[in-house]
Amino acid sequence: MNNQIIKQLQSLKQTKYRKLHGKFLIEGKRLVKAGLDWSSSIEALFCTKSFYDNNVNTWSVFSVIDHSILNIIDENQLKKISSTTSPSGIAASCNILERIDLDLDQAKWIYLDRISDPGNLGTILRAAFWFNLKNIAISPESVDPYNPKTIRAGMGAHFGLKIYNNIKLENFINTHSIIAGANDGKNLSNFKFPEKNVIVFGNEAHGISMENSKLIKDIITIKKLGQGESLNIASAASILMYEITKDQ
Repeated sequence: MNNQIIKQLQSLKQTKYRKLHGKFLIEGKRLVKAGLDWSSSIEALFCTKSFYDNNVNTWSVFSVIDHSILNIIDENQLKKISSTTSPSGIAASCNILERIDLDLDQAKWIYLDRISDPGNLGTILRAAFWFNLKNIAISPESVDPYNPKTIRAGMGAHFGLKIYNNIKLENFINTHSIIAGANDGKNLSNFKFPEKNVIVFGNEAHGISMENSKLIKDIITIKKLGQGESLNIASAASILMYEITKDQ
């Protein structure tokens, strides 16, 4: 593997180069298998010789992949491209699927407004995939959904979701009911969700932006039974997603 390719893979740790090349990197057996099972976006595999020798006869991926995309690299090369302190031995480069035109016929959407923590974003995406809420719109100024920490927290969810990045909430005002969670809204347990809706989750520290707050039709709240100032955004999102889908 030549140094130019390694440098390009190494550059994918940074947002600007992920956007420039239209690619992101995943690491580990679980994510690689998820990418192959749920998507066609994997472009190339990279693993060390020791990883290959230890897994070639036991890991199902090696029996089904097109081996022309497999690249054996040395330990130092893998460390250069890895975003973890202890690389697992396997990584893959994936194409970012650019989605621009919103399918507004889809009834249920999750909208993420300026989420700043990559781990929170990945956890929300993981929950959305679990609840089969596959249409995800992410606002400008949110953390990059292909940040390495977001990818790890998402646990493969990226490959099963339709992620639309840099989307303004105003795109939904004529087709969907726009709903947000807050501490002083309607009781979630009694709320009847409209057939076509967008659930908005705001920034961890500052909530929903002033611009987007003007577009909210309904505010709902998760009933507090104990103590504490608030729920973590990912925890609250998971509860709301359950309520949205529990009757399906």
